[in-house]
Amino acid sequence: MTALEKAIADIVALHVAEAEKRIMEQISAASDRTLTFTQALDYLRMSEYTLRHLCKSKRIPHRTVGAEGSKSPRYLFSTVSLDKWKREEEARNYRPDEVSSL
Repeated sequence: MTALEKAIADIVALHVAEAEKRIMEQISAASDRTLTFTQALDYLRMSEYTLRHLCKSKRIPHRTVGAEGSKSPRYLFSTVSLDKWKREEEARNYRPDEVSSL
């Protein structure tokens, strides 16, 4: 494969990945659901402690229902926002250049 063919293949792959991302976002937006805290635990497969900590530190997308400063706030989550957050976390934690050097 010549350098020109490789460059064209890379450009095509980039555009296909971007189009796939847009399509997946549109599909997931149509199926967005609101989850309670307990449902989000099951959806994310994480402990109550971890999810509560992520909410309190504002490191996961959520809405808080109840009085400001309440000791027991009610958290609600969007499935689309959680899916996007998971993808971003995976991308942030994955570095292919480090994997290939192992």
